[in-house]
Amino acid sequence: MARRRKRISRCYGIRRAHDEDETFTRRVGDIRDDLTRRLPTAGDAFQITIEGQALDNRGIAGELLLRRAEKLKGRGDDYRVGEFAGFDLYIRTGVFEGAELLIRGKGAYSIKFTDTALGTIRSLEHTVQTLDQRLTDCEKHLADAKKQGTELATKVGQPFEHEERLAELARRQEGIIKKLDLTKNQAASQMDTDVSENQAITETQTIGDEPNVKRRAGIRV
Repeated sequence: MARRRKRISRCYGIRRAHDEDETFTRRVGDIRDDLTRRLPTAGDAFQITIEGQALDNRGIAGELLLRRAEKLKGRGDDYRVGEFAGFDLYIRTGVFEGAELLIRGKGAYSIKFTDTALGTIRSLEHTVQTLDQRLTDCEKHLADAKKQGTELATKVGQPFEHEERLAELARRQEGIIKKLDLTKNQAASQMDTDVSENQAITETQTIGDEPNVKRRAGIRV
């Protein structure tokens, strides 16, 4: 049983590693594609389009995004509001959660709104500028998933390393259970015997008392 559970666990691990392999393979491909479309935004290169209006001022752009997010609050949908750094720019609003920014290329990347206009724009720029690091992280996760899947695959079908010890413990447990069952049976038999003896004594006493009862009854008459 333990060996079977061990094998099931390994198979589950292989499946999970396979799913992660597919997920990170897709993400790596998406980020690589997005890196080819990314436009520079640092310094004077900053440029953003919000609802058809081209802006190069970070403060004004951030303020417009905050106001737009407030108007869309609670609607629970994604709204395209413009473009930034070669990507489509959306505001995502939740019914119960706050709004967030979303840039979409081949992949999608979310950015939390901050309390200030400039802070929001800095977060937006940071997300775009760190796509290279995001790619490195995903490639590492992909390599780990492939390695884990390979290692687990080689272990499927191998004997459980503590199988002999487990079998010995199972035999001992079975012996203990048998002894407990025997003890319970003996106790039950002894109890039945005691009950029978008590019943016999009671019946004898009852029979012995009957004549006296009759004699007393006769005297009263």
